[in-house]
Amino acid sequence: MATEDAKQTADLAWLVKRAQEGGQGEFIELYKLYYKEMYAYACYMLQNDQDAEDAVSETVIAAFEGIGKLRDALKFRQWIFKILSNQCKRKRKEYTETSRRIAWRLSGEEDKGENGQTQIPSGQDVALDVIQREYVRLAFEALTEEERYIVNSFIYGGYRGDEIAGNLGLVPSTVRSKYRRALRKMKAYLEGLEG
Repeated sequence: MATEDAKQTADLAWLVKRAQEGGQGEFIELYKLYYKEMYAYACYMLQNDQDAEDAVSETVIAAFEGIGKLRDALKFRQWIFKILSNQCKRKRKEYTETSRRIAWRLSGEEDKGENGQTQIPSGQDVALDVIQREYVRLAFEALTEEERYIVNSFIYGGYRGDEIAGNLGLVPSTVRSKYRRALRKMKAYLEGLEG
């Protein structure tokens, strides 16, 4: 097992080094290693498949252009996820602005059409959905980074507890406990918003 881990570590370091030297094939191999996990993370953060695909694509482009700046080859995963996290935050900020505009329209403010007639706001169900997503996003943001990783990995990544534990260097029972605790924290946060 230790020999296999050492080989994987050496392979990762070699791929990163080659990618930093301009190896497109090696960069593609790195991307393939983490695509599923990146996409799952983006789906959870954005709650929208198309936006998740866009965020991952933008991340890959930024990572390819900036891989020369990566100092520690063994931190490639953390580095590319930081880029992805920033892409998701940017998209969520766009959601927040859209939510504010929709909430303003739903607040009873009149919107006069070209003929001077009051227009009936449309898309109320969509607006409520956006607002609910925003609440869930806020609850998710209230978690620690480790808790967010665990919740995201279980729900969207489809990973088992022992796989997540291996990634975090924890025992599976600890991961399951942290998962349950994180869900309780989110539930309490959401109940606080409603109350």
